[in-house]
Amino acid sequence: MLIEYQVVAREHSLKIPVGLCRFFGDVREVHSEEEVKVFVEEMRKKYPDANHHCWAYRIGVGNEQTFRYSDDGEPSQTAGAPILTAIDHLQLTHTCVVVSRIYGGVNQGVGGLIRAYHSTAAAVLEEAGSKIITVYESLLIPCRYDQVGLVLRELERVSAQVVETVYLENVTIKAKIRPIDVNQCTARIFDLSKGTIVAQREKEVQR
Repeated sequence: MLIEYQVVAREHSLKIPVGLCRFFGDVREVHSEEEVKVFVEEMRKKYPDANHHCWAYRIGVGNEQTFRYSDDGEPSQTAGAPILTAIDHLQLTHTCVVVSRIYGGVNQGVGGLIRAYHSTAAAVLEEAGSKIITVYESLLIPCRYDQVGLVLRELERVSAQVVETVYLENVTIKAKIRPIDVNQCTARIFDLSKGTIVAQREKEVQR
């Protein structure tokens, strides 16, 4: 199957005044809980006057996704969950949003907090944009000199990208190919070469 997912395109910050309060939204691409902890701590230092630093993240792809969120002292489910909802609405992963609030002296109520945290997260995500990450597999294809044309034709047929070609006693072609095309392409190369070309595969991420 073709493996693709969306992440935030760039790190970004913004400020939104809500009544007498100020909400600061920050977003960053993350790939581990440790990176999330570092990000949140950076925001605590960036906004030392903020009363709350609420956050949410989603990490992983497919069945291996995980998520967490924190209200950081706000009433339960008024901050972290709305931030996560903004992330999920855009179907993003490997993304963390921190929303820091400086209290303005007027209570906003549960509904007001939910709207403010969600709208701040949604706004910073919209401005940051998103990008698609495609997971490719890397193929190493050893062949004879007279078989190079055969291999290149089959790679071109599935729009695979030739990364490197090494000419020694024999030839080794390195290519990036979508997972959805791997089995058919390698099988065709094997069959057309009468079993003399066996591709080796390994997975990697190509942005």
